[in-house]
Amino acid sequence: MTYRWLGAVLFTLPSFLLLFIYEHHELSFMGWVLLGIAACAGFFLGNHYEQIRLLAYQDSLTGTLVNRRFVEMLEKEIKTAKRLNYQVTLLFIDLDNFKNYNDKYGHLAGDQILRKFAELLKQNVRKNDVVGRWGGEEFVVLLPQADTQQGMRIGERIRSSVRTELNGVTVSIGLATFPHHAENAMELAMVADTCMYEAKKKKDCLLTVM
Repeated sequence: MTYRWLGAVLFTLPSFLLLFIYEHHELSFMGWVLLGIAACAGFFLGNHYEQIRLLAYQDSLTGTLVNRRFVEMLEKEIKTAKRLNYQVTLLFIDLDNFKNYNDKYGHLAGDQILRKFAELLKQNVRKNDVVGRWGGEEFVVLLPQADTQQGMRIGERIRSSVRTELNGVTVSIGLATFPHHAENAMELAMVADTCMYEAKKKKDCLLTVM
């Protein structure tokens, strides 16, 4: 149930109680009026809350998770992976020479590239994978129950798709896998981030810990 409908239910419940408590026709009619008003108020209040929740969780430009929410999900996934003994791979992805692209074509064109890039990320990952915006032109992808080889296949698919679909724009990708490359969520992020910066020195490549 969405928050808008939950709000409608919560607001109309007191009016339903009025209808059962009072049996006179006039009061029943007023109860129905109150019921309609409460339903509308609850629906719109719930809708407003849902919009606020989405703004808190999702990047307004790309629709991907914001940094804070992504970190929360990463930490939760690593805790689950420790308990159930499975691997988790993390990708750090940066658009190569994005500042130069912005300077040449303008920020509106740059924003358009970021939106298209975010869509390509979503199209090239699995259903249960999580895409987030780390900051600026840096994005992250959480791959639950994926080892290093699976992560590399997904990363290479992303890299190839970006080069083909975004008119020559390329990405540099860093990859790290729990528990082989790190023991906790923050360490995993640091390793993947370091690999990404090493990849950026070469441009248009994917690197992991050897």
